[in-house]
Amino acid sequence: MKRFYTTDIALPYCFLHEEEAAHCIKVLRGRVGDKVEILDGNGKCYAGEISDIGKKEVQITITDTLQEVRERPNLLAIAICPTKNPARLEWFIEKATEIGIDRIYPIISKRTEKQNIKKERLEQLIISAAKQSGQLHFPVLEELQSFDQLLKNTTGLYEQYMIAHCEDDKKHLKEVYTKGKHALLLIGPEGDFTAEEVKKALQQAYLPVSLGNSILRVETAGLMACATVANSNY
Repeated sequence: MKRFYTTDIALPYCFLHEEEAAHCIKVLRGRVGDKVEILDGNGKCYAGEISDIGKKEVQITITDTLQEVRERPNLLAIAICPTKNPARLEWFIEKATEIGIDRIYPIISKRTEKQNIKKERLEQLIISAAKQSGQLHFPVLEELQSFDQLLKNTTGLYEQYMIAHCEDDKKHLKEVYTKGKHALLLIGPEGDFTAEEVKKALQQAYLPVSLGNSILRVETAGLMACATVANSNY
């Protein structure tokens, strides 16, 4: 079944624009009468039928609500530093979306080598990965911000705060994370967080966690965290 994403929904119709319309018309060669599924990114999946095709817009008549998830099941937000090779961050975002993640905060720490991201491209990756995997709740990709801004901007938003770093002995994430709690986890850059950054986080009640004995790449650490929390919530 062809599956699309849009927020332009006014029952019984919805409309595809820009990339989604082009994907429908040019790539999948959609035609009037084709049966499709529509995701709104906020927990609903609709059944529909293409009812009109314009040059840059596709109208779909919604015929049924196939699935509705009222509560967001993805209870993990991750703050992660951009990787020197952009493809590695893209891989993390794609796979984390497939597994299930609530929110992604790209952050700049003192040892972060890459100082920018292509937000629009990353958001398109999220949409594609969510459609492919059938995720009804799409993760939110926040604006790039500094480590200090992240600490300030997320105060009081989560039930549990954690920071993964390479120093000292720490309990594994699966032992620290409390099942069912909405949590934020910080993942550092290739050179890890500085001692000063770790201290700042701990002063704000972040719990130090380990992701295992191996030294993981940034994107691998992020994916390990997603899988650990996802499995613990079953």
